[in-house]
Amino acid sequence: MEFNNLLIHLENSVDAFAAKPHHVAAIRSAFPDARVSVAENNAVFRGKLPQADCVLAWIFKPDWYQSAPKLKAVFTPAAGRDWVAADPSGRVRSFYGSFHGRIMRESLLSMMLYFNRKLSRSLSDQQNNSWGRLGYSDCRGLFSQRVLIIGFGALGQSMAELLKAFGASVTGVKRNTAGFENHPHADRVISFDQIDAELPLADHIVLLLPGGQETDGLLTSRHFNAVKPGAFLYNLGRAGCYCEEDLLAALQGGRLAGAGLDVFAEEPLPASSPLWGMPNVLLTPHSSAISREYIDLFIEEWIARVRAA
Repeated sequence: MEFNNLLIHLENSVDAFAAKPHHVAAIRSAFPDARVSVAENNAVFRGKLPQADCVLAWIFKPDWYQSAPKLKAVFTPAAGRDWVAADPSGRVRSFYGSFHGRIMRESLLSMMLYFNRKLSRSLSDQQNNSWGRLGYSDCRGLFSQRVLIIGFGALGQSMAELLKAFGASVTGVKRNTAGFENHPHADRVISFDQIDAELPLADHIVLLLPGGQETDGLLTSRHFNAVKPGAFLYNLGRAGCYCEEDLLAALQGGRLAGAGLDVFAEEPLPASSPLWGMPNVLLTPHSSAISREYIDLFIEEWIARVRAA
């Protein structure tokens, strides 16, 4: 893909999500003949947009395309389509990040090991100066467990690769399973209408579903009631795929042994939420993709995409 005027607007309140001078320097080194501009805020970005033929941005609104007659493509680090809208006219192409699995799979693994290795007990013992060695006999190894990944896109497949390296049995759930018959990182890949037979078998259930009407309320109380007693659930995708009341009922009733949750119906999670005080819940503040290497990975992926196009 050829471009002459690149406009970068990658400011973010999360420092790891903001472009730094060395990122801009890497871009200029990779494309020395292109003009590269950096916008510090939306006003500067809108002012420079009419001259840009390529944009790197976190946010792009539908009406902005009208003021960008030369624009060919918008690239965003985001995996979802929450902040960068598609061009209503179809003239400008949008590209989303696909590198997140390398970061988020480590977040998932840390949650799984937290429960499997009873790290909450270790923290409690340490705080109480207690040598509780006899309380660890029911720890489990991932190599003896089954993992069900609901949402087997690029992110789910990256996670499956890591879990298979630990010896876990992995089943992926995908809307369209064509071409996934012999996936290298899954024992099998099924469609969602086959999930009822898998829920009672899985030790760990991982939710990586995208947002949108197609996944809103996809998992119901019937699904939570079908899970294997003592299973663990993790949500690093979108919160709207289930009702939090159904999750609470499964946790409080003992059907689920625990949950690792990174996304919530309301964020920040209200102080009144009962999830805060539940000993079998591990909460992270929508941070599973936050890492010092985030923008590094995005820039690497972007440069490779442009050169390959």
